[in-house]
Amino acid sequence: MRIEESQVGASANEGDSSIMKWQGIVKSLASETNTHFGLVPVSMAQALHATAQPESGKALAEGQPAHAAEFEWDDWWAKRERLADQSITVQELAQASLDRLEQVHAATNACIEVLHDSAMQQARRLDARLASGETLGLLGGMPLAHKDLLHWPQREVGCGMAGPLGLASAGAKVLQLFQDEDALNLARLQMTELAFDPSGANEMAGHCRNPWSTEYIPGGSSSGSAAVVAAGAVDGAIGSDTGGSIRIPSVLCGVTGLKPTFGLVSRTGAMSLSFSNDHLGPIARSARDCALMLQAIAVHDMADAGSVPAPYRGRYTSSLEASVRGLRIGIPGSYFSSGLHPDVQAMVQRNLELFRQLGAEIHEVPDFPYDDVNALAILVIRAEAAAMFHNLFQPNASKVGEFTYSRLKEGVPIPAELYLRALALRGPLLMRFSQTVMANVDVLLAPVFPLATPRIADFDEIHDQSQFLRGELTRLTRPLNFLGLPTLALPGGVCETADAREHLPTGFQLIGRPYSESLLLRMGHAFQKATDWHLRRPSL
Repeated sequence: MRIEESQVGASANEGDSSIMKWQGIVKSLASETNTHFGLVPVSMAQALHATAQPESGKALAEGQPAHAAEFEWDDWWAKRERLADQSITVQELAQASLDRLEQVHAATNACIEVLHDSAMQQARRLDARLASGETLGLLGGMPLAHKDLLHWPQREVGCGMAGPLGLASAGAKVLQLFQDEDALNLARLQMTELAFDPSGANEMAGHCRNPWSTEYIPGGSSSGSAAVVAAGAVDGAIGSDTGGSIRIPSVLCGVTGLKPTFGLVSRTGAMSLSFSNDHLGPIARSARDCALMLQAIAVHDMADAGSVPAPYRGRYTSSLEASVRGLRIGIPGSYFSSGLHPDVQAMVQRNLELFRQLGAEIHEVPDFPYDDVNALAILVIRAEAAAMFHNLFQPNASKVGEFTYSRLKEGVPIPAELYLRALALRGPLLMRFSQTVMANVDVLLAPVFPLATPRIADFDEIHDQSQFLRGELTRLTRPLNFLGLPTLALPGGVCETADAREHLPTGFQLIGRPYSESLLLRMGHAFQKATDWHLRRPSL
């Protein structure tokens, strides 16, 4: 569908009620946070630094996770050991991943392009360097593939559209950083159109499917990234997260995903949907693999206006084995516990008890206006997306799907004054959150998606049920983007589908203070040493 000027104009009246609601929320939260719009507000950078997590200690814990027998299903830490003792080569790793990518794509539509020739050329070069006695980078030989919103030098990027958006003049910063650490780059991966749909459905470029059962959604918008990691085709992938797009597909596909603190990972060279809410982060099988990937890409980048010089950068692997004993886990209020599927509710309680057995303390925490924060995030994302893709309003613009069109249209009538007032509340709300909710705890534990995994057919048309499901997919994740908080999604159980035909992966998120990635990854690693959810594999 092409967006027409007449249709854009018609959206103004339709959005009046939403604008009035947003105006009321902005006024109320400004009063509660003592934000005066005639003064320069607390900036996100100031709020992030003021509420940063203190660096944790490094007491060692015992135990190592078990691994599957086949090297394809080992995590990257185990594969690195195999490379070091020369029991496998980089070329063997690359070829196994390329073969598996083709197999997985045939069943899930997870790939846009598999890069056989360049990947094998890179693998041969790395093997030659190893043979000469050279030490490779941190990710030397690690098979990776990435969401198709990262610009590659002189390659077309699709961003989930039916056709390419054109050639990029420069590559994404994260791709360059991975290359610097000798990781393999194997494929461009499927995503929802313009990263604007949390389901994984894509009416224009074709739906990506859940590798655990292909009639069900994988979650989005980083659908291909989670699907190929879950199916054992690659060890890791970059996803983007504007309202939950790393965490949602990670838990629905049974893998681990990290949305870092806002500004920790450069977004230079990545498609932007909402520059104040966009995050890039790793998706991998395990928390310790996410730690390695984050170690490679967490750099300050002056080219990204949102990049923030952060404390404690680069220490994400050194404290993985530290104990979780004595850490304080908060249980957030009713916003995160209402409307849960019984299996999701049981999963949360079971994993809270597991952390208690590992030595953590469980505490209730004060409530917070998450619903209002979610509404502000929707306002800001809609306004920024409409501005970012204003070219799609032109008569000869590329075609976009009906759902993407409707979402872009919602941002057009939002007044600039309302948008700027909402944006100015981010810093004050983060300060308030840290001083109240997080005052006496180290992390929060909450579900990612409250319901059972929906079927792809549920999203074939825009109707009340599909819109409800899309809202529920992001309800528990989007507020954390607005606040810029780091969040680690972990597979933690299974949930029976609505049709009672399947039991598919579900999981939870650990929510930390700004720059607490080391703590979140340490807790995720401790959890995964005590469970095997991240080691389970689809029969695909």
